[in-house]
Amino acid sequence: MSVPKHRITVLGLGPGDISRLTLEAVEILEQAARLYVRTAEHPTVQMLPARFPYLELQSFDDVYEAADTIEEVYGRIVGRLLELADEADVLYGVPGSPAVDETTVRLLRSLAASQEQEVRIVQGLSYIEPALALVQDFDADWLQFIDAATIDLLESQNALGEVPGKPGHQPVRIPAPTAPLLISQVESSHLATSVKLWLTRYWPEDHEVSVVRHAATPSQAESRVALFKLDRIEVDHLTAVYVPPLAQTQDIHTFAGLLNVTRTLRAPGGCPWDREQSHDSLKTHLIEEAYEVLHSLDERNYTELAEELGDLLFQITIHSQIAAERDEFSIEDVIGSITKKLIRRHPHVFSDLDLPTSAAVLQRWESFKQAEKPQRTSILSSIPTAMPALPYSYAVQRRAANQGFEWPTIDALLEKAREELAELEGEVMPTVSRERALEELGDLLFVLVSAGRRLKIDPEEALRSANRKFVHRFQQVEAQARAGGRALKDLSAEELDVLWNEAKGSPIGSEAADFG
Repeated sequence: MSVPKHRITVLGLGPGDISRLTLEAVEILEQAARLYVRTAEHPTVQMLPARFPYLELQSFDDVYEAADTIEEVYGRIVGRLLELADEADVLYGVPGSPAVDETTVRLLRSLAASQEQEVRIVQGLSYIEPALALVQDFDADWLQFIDAATIDLLESQNALGEVPGKPGHQPVRIPAPTAPLLISQVESSHLATSVKLWLTRYWPEDHEVSVVRHAATPSQAESRVALFKLDRIEVDHLTAVYVPPLAQTQDIHTFAGLLNVTRTLRAPGGCPWDREQSHDSLKTHLIEEAYEVLHSLDERNYTELAEELGDLLFQITIHSQIAAERDEFSIEDVIGSITKKLIRRHPHVFSDLDLPTSAAVLQRWESFKQAEKPQRTSILSSIPTAMPALPYSYAVQRRAANQGFEWPTIDALLEKAREELAELEGEVMPTVSRERALEELGDLLFVLVSAGRRLKIDPEEALRSANRKFVHRFQQVEAQARAGGRALKDLSAEELDVLWNEAKGSPIGSEAADFG
């Protein structure tokens, strides 16, 4: 026979003054013998002995002092509560409302459910209402709120390069700068710094924010400060920060801001050129922007790369907006499609499939894709035939090789290349047709692409590197000819050879030639 579990009652203690306790909370405290509180550092808790002299108070402040991280603090508190509930009913008090920015309550409810432990929630007045009452310019239809400790965890994980999936990792949090934001428990200069760094990714550094101290207590106050000065002011555990919203055109660092701009350009009264565009008219621009991204990569110009990636991203948003206007699909469909596909094709990340190496992943990759579209009779049919020939050849051969269809060794490949070169040499005689020479040259290029793949070299990148090297050296030859007062076409073959050898000895000005 199972032993019945005792109840854990979570009691919201309100935002500050004991007068803000609800009638339900007062009734419970009048009948209680013991109250466990997350922290005694709260005005209501400090007033409880005078109002309820028979009530025994026990705080978890010792856990804060012993644990290394805030996640560990919350975990230990919840663990203790569950242990206590094995012996008797437990009354647990938290500042404000249990439903607002209270991590221990979220964790407790999750673990209690898995253990069939009953948890009762008694709501209290949160910090939100009295904090907003102090903010003079609050006037909005909706509000975002977040705990400063959560922001600190986000910032620390970002700085350490941590990825989702690790215990305690927070999901990516991107605020909406066009809506007001309230941040609770900015209790230290360290947290204020984390909050500032997070906010300045989306809001201007000189954006004025409201600092709310001790809301719902006799010492409550509100002051204004520029965002970049947020970590220079005095804060404590009863400090909250209110961030006013930005105008739509000021929201320039979020995807939502880009979508708003794109829709405005396409809307009546927007840009005449953007309004005239269609899927077909934008094809050339899409290709040009993709190649400009490649150029930035080649040049290792990462400032330029950020700009070019933005131009490419705009092509995606404007195509999506045109499609939405035609009721074809929306940007949400685009995002949903790729997100679902990434999760589906990475079961070794998002489920329990074990694929420990990249080789193992590649072996399963085509089966993942084939399972998505079983109507395809060939693994090559999904490769766009409109791709440039070199990357198309690389993609075709790579997929075939994943099925074991390839030359057995690199030596066999090189021998095949020599064979194709000999055939090409035999087909370049004046009496040989262009079609035959074209075929032999194509065969040679095809084999060289395969050799590059076996050597783990992208042939497109190899040729781009060779092109950059040639352009640099040729421009050196041009410069030397001009310096001698002569036109390049007037130089003899011997003179050109001398200048070329000199150019080969000069360093290439950009790191790009060595990239890849």
